[in-house]
Amino acid sequence: MRNRRGFTLIEMTIGLVLLLFITGTAVQFLRRQANMVTKETSRAEALQNAQFAASQIERELREAGAGVVDIQPMIVQLDTQAMTFNANLVSVDTGDVRAVYQLSDANPKAVRAMLSGEAQPLPNSYPAKMYPDTTYPMANGVESGAETISYWLRADSSSPYPNRYTLWRRVNALPATLVARGIVKDTRDTMAVFTYYKADSTNRLVALPKSRLPLYHTRIHGAATDTGATAVTDSIRAVRVHFLAASRDPRTGKDALRTVDVLVRLMNSGLLHFTSCGQPPLSATTPVAASSLAGAEVKAVTLTWAKSGDDGIGEKDIERYAIFRRLVSDASFADPIASIPASMAASYSFVDTQVLPNQTYVYGVAAQDCTPLLSGVTA
Repeated sequence: MRNRRGFTLIEMTIGLVLLLFITGTAVQFLRRQANMVTKETSRAEALQNAQFAASQIERELREAGAGVVDIQPMIVQLDTQAMTFNANLVSVDTGDVRAVYQLSDANPKAVRAMLSGEAQPLPNSYPAKMYPDTTYPMANGVESGAETISYWLRADSSSPYPNRYTLWRRVNALPATLVARGIVKDTRDTMAVFTYYKADSTNRLVALPKSRLPLYHTRIHGAATDTGATAVTDSIRAVRVHFLAASRDPRTGKDALRTVDVLVRLMNSGLLHFTSCGQPPLSATTPVAASSLAGAEVKAVTLTWAKSGDDGIGEKDIERYAIFRRLVSDASFADPIASIPASMAASYSFVDTQVLPNQTYVYGVAAQDCTPLLSGVTA
């Protein structure tokens, strides 16, 4: 039998040293890779979080002034770290043409103007500025549908890092909601979180100096006293949103910063509608119905009518037309079956495809103004 030679002690020692060296190198490599993944993931999350915050501000701020009534200001507060504006962003009325979005399940307290009894301190104002000091109704006491929206920065008390801020949002007098964390203010003096721009004589944007801030719209819009510093908010044409997104490098303990910067033009600035909404709207003319046949069966009914006397003329306050339908056997109309926005056209039409054969229908049209009030139904 041949003798088999085993490993010597020196060989085993060398092998063990090599194994430990390779294992240690692999562990260090994997650790560096894990730290790199964690670092990049943290950076991506921070940037995504900040971009979400900026996009939400941009989406809502573009609609500032939408659906406000004559006496209601568009911009309420101008501050380097806080901003408040009015806009009819959401309505529970799916036919409300003045609202940007329709959500039938929205909070009823978040789809109308704030009442004077719900006044809240404007964010970051010192001493506290309460808003509003009046209720903004349309004609006949109907409330404005334009809610008050605030965005502001607040130091993040839950963060161990002193330069961290949170972004908050509040609608009317409802509790504030957290929009984003991990926000850092740019330390350069020229870079505020919110910078406001006016238009000069050549229609170029000029930044409002930080030394003039904060500003508050503390007068009834359009009143004789709505001048001076108060009226400056009415002249704002754009807002720059600028801040840094921060993520902490777990290896070095230093912040990695990404810049988020967006210029938001106020689409409704200078274009507010001064509608009357005084007298009840004038009715549309008697509608004419024409049926569309498929063979011997009626498939649709086309309704046409001429515009109201307040649509583009008169008080110029017609917002939409409501269309009614009932069976001839019914004594009165129920709720409208549809509505279409007014556009100052000479005549309008509506196609009703929800009709049944062998039925006799009566149609009606009513004009609705910005109060909103309905005219009588012309059947």
